[in-house]
Order: sequence, then structure tokens, then C-alpha cells
Amino acid sequence: MNNFVVQAESLEWLKQQKDNSFDLFVLDPPYNVSYKYNTFKDNKPQQTYIDEQIEILKECNRCLKPTGSIFYLNYPENAADVWAKVDFMNRFEWITWVYNVHASGKPIRKASRAWLWLTKTDIPKIIYDAFQGEYKNPTDKRIQGMIAQGKKPQMYDWINMEQVKNVSKEKRDHPCQLPEKMVETLISGTTDSGDLVGDCYSGSGTTGICAVRLGRNFAGCDMDTKYVKDANEWIEKEIKKTT
Repeated sequence: MNNFVVQAESLEWLKQQKDNSFDLFVLDPPYNVSYKYNTFKDNKPQQTYIDEQIEILKECNRCLKPTGSIFYLNYPENAADVWAKVDFMNRFEWITWVYNVHASGKPIRKASRAWLWLTKTDIPKIIYDAFQGEYKNPTDKRIQGMIAQGKKPQMYDWINMEQVKNVSKEKRDHPCQLPEKMVETLISGTTDSGDLVGDCYSGSGTTGICAVRLGRNFAGCDMDTKYVKDANEWIEKEIKKTT
């Protein structure tokens, strides 16, 4: 694999990939909320949108190795529809991502998304050390004893992490960018060095950047030529850092 993003529509690109070839997909699709990207506005009829997402996941499942995983991100409402229909895969975990939002709500601020952890079989590859959390009360004597023994808790089924803001150090020229630390955890926890990570909604290139930084191979696509160009430039910079 060349570790770059190609310009293509998601389903078209996936159909060109080989069976049982990927170890992981990290997917952050448009959420069908009429958001205007550079050349695309995601305002499809809701049922059409969900049906398309299921088709994407079916193709990803075909491309996965038996021990492979998919991390699929969406707003909870969409995630619930997908979760109910993705009966061709193992529904392994639902992980909630929460973050601060300063804009007003109508009447409640939307400040969470859902990661659906889907696996091809019930024996996915998991590197448990990557999913370790931190003790919240390290001054407790019992906790101090466990720390002294080198023990750490596993992470919760929710992640509290800020979104990438315009003032964030890692911010690139894309309106919807995932925190690199979060993506690195997902990749580290389900793949080994040299494994193949895919993303058919590459956007700002975060999945590719994190994959090559961690010594994985990467393949992905995006339909927007500007995003493809920008993502490849950032991935190339990361490759140069690691060689």
C-alpha cells in the first residue's frame, strides 16, 4: 500500500479492495445534517442515508480479515439506526465520545457522538494495553497499592476528550477533524505494526497520519480533490518524520 488517499467515492473505492485484506477501518462519515463541506452538502433523505451507510459497512466487512475491526463514528441517533441494522457483523462495543460545546442548544446542546466498534468475528485482535485508563483517585491507599503493583484500569466505555478547535495545535484545513490521540488509541488497540488501516472518508487525513506514525500501512479515499491533496501532504510529512 502507498499510504496515501485517492480521489474516489467511498463505495466505489471499497468495491475495488480485496477480500480479507484490511485489519481495521476507522470511519467518520458525514452525519446527514445538511452540513456544507467544500463540494458536498450532506442532506439526503434519512432512509437513503442509513441504507448507504449499511452498504458501506457491508463492503468494509468483506474487506476485513477475520480478526479485523471497524470503528464507526456518528451522532447517537444515526448510530442507533446503524447499530440496529448491522446484523451481519458482531456488535462488539458502543463507545460514547463526550466533549464541551459552547454554542446554545434547542433546547439541549448536542455534545456527544457514538463510536460503534464492530468486528468481523467474535475473536477480534485486541491489544489490551492500548485501552488502559487512569485511576481517578490515586491518593486512595488501595489504589496506591495497585499502582505500586503496576496495575492500571481498563478505559471506560466513554471518552471525554475535546474536539479539535481552530486554535488546536493539530488543526488542519478541514471543518470536521478528529483528535489524533483518540484515533491513535483505536489503531493501537486493534492492530500491530505493519497491519493495514483503511478509511473511506479520509477528510483531513487523520486516520492516515496516525496509522503511519504508529508504523501501520494505510489506504483511503475521499471524494473531494482539495481534501485529498491536503491529506496527502500531511501524510507525506508524517512519513518523512518516521523515516
